[in-house]
Amino acid sequence: MRDSYAIAIAEAASALPERAPPQVEERLAWTLIDNVGSMLYAGSLRRPVAAARYFAASAPGEEADVLTADLSSSQTGAAAAMAYLLHAAEIDDSDPRGELRASAVIMPACLAAAQAADTTGAAFLRAAGLGYTLQGRLVQSVGPIQGRGWMASGVWGPPAAAAAVALLRKRPPAEIAAAVSLAGSAAGGVFQYYFDQSDEKRIIVARAARAAIESVDLAGLGERGAERFLEGRAGLYRLFAGTNAPACETFTDDLGRLEGPLYLRPKFFAASHSIIPTLDGLQSAAPPDLDPASVESFIVRGNAAWSRIVARKINDFEPPSSRIGAALNFSFVVAMWLARRSVLPGDYTQETFQDPEIISLARSGSFEVNDSDHLSIEIVLRNGERILAVAQDPDRQAPAPLNAEQRVNKFNALAGSRLNERRKADLRAHCMSLKNARSMQDWVRHAQKLCSD
Repeated sequence: MRDSYAIAIAEAASALPERAPPQVEERLAWTLIDNVGSMLYAGSLRRPVAAARYFAASAPGEEADVLTADLSSSQTGAAAAMAYLLHAAEIDDSDPRGELRASAVIMPACLAAAQAADTTGAAFLRAAGLGYTLQGRLVQSVGPIQGRGWMASGVWGPPAAAAAVALLRKRPPAEIAAAVSLAGSAAGGVFQYYFDQSDEKRIIVARAARAAIESVDLAGLGERGAERFLEGRAGLYRLFAGTNAPACETFTDDLGRLEGPLYLRPKFFAASHSIIPTLDGLQSAAPPDLDPASVESFIVRGNAAWSRIVARKINDFEPPSSRIGAALNFSFVVAMWLARRSVLPGDYTQETFQDPEIISLARSGSFEVNDSDHLSIEIVLRNGERILAVAQDPDRQAPAPLNAEQRVNKFNALAGSRLNERRKADLRAHCMSLKNARSMQDWVRHAQKLCSD
């Protein structure tokens, strides 16, 4: 196994410094605040709560608490439950290098495993930094794979999270390599949900987080996966990206930087990552007093690659029937923003789904192919005027800005129905103090108290 990528990654992970760089620890604390806010909001919804209970009960135990919920379970059950909650409201963060939901698999698996091993906060942050970094490096050379029919988090999340969990447990390189390769065999998640407006994507990430921990367990029992699960002729890169794997050094060189968390971008709209840059562009270009009744239609334009993803959904609009279906529906989200100037989880209601003004606006949309890599949207007004907005796509290869004020405002909005202002401030401060925690079990127990209704 010496000449495989898996063992090279495992050896590099085993040689990491005892702590993540200070700027990485700080960014991970902010990421945790964002994640906790998303989970708090999901905990106010009936279906996510029922699913979290199911995952917790399906692997009973008391190794780990389900953060923000009054549940405990085994590591695997807690990881799956938290992953579902984190992703349930379509407001969790992204890594634009692969347009994947960055935290949905990594954070829940690390939170569950760190409690079970009762690590320090610093050890948790180092392991989470490794998970985010490997996940980001896995996607960096190939970019999004949704056009090939796969959910990126379900593909790259399991092996990256398995490496993080194995590091938390202080496993030797051979076991880390085995865990990573076994988790690679659990990679998957069909992207058809985007077109069918179904909501199994949160089940995909729940299974992925569970698979990461199971893979470490199985490696400890002596199980071994395919040695070349990444670079082999039937490995992840050939199967899911249709290309050869990049050089092994892509994953191992200067791994101690643990730079992955610095690329994470919170969502400030509850919508598919592919829609948000267009909303950012609209917010900058459209006058604040634009009357939705004055809009006759809108035209979205993009190149052939964008056409394969969004054209049919815009040209053949179908009203959504679920929260997730609505958040993935390009025309509906644009129409809701035009009508209400808000796209947050609380905006997705049965009343909104049936709002005749929003549905009429959504039906007025169309898609046209051009040669631009960036989507644009043109709002056609009834008086003949037109408003042009270009999607504000982030630089995929650049670290993300902190946006601390926006993060705090988002957290406060998401936690608003669950916590008073004092509890919100205390919980944010508790997350920022994580690097000093001596016991992850104690840290989570106190966090649970702060999350109590």
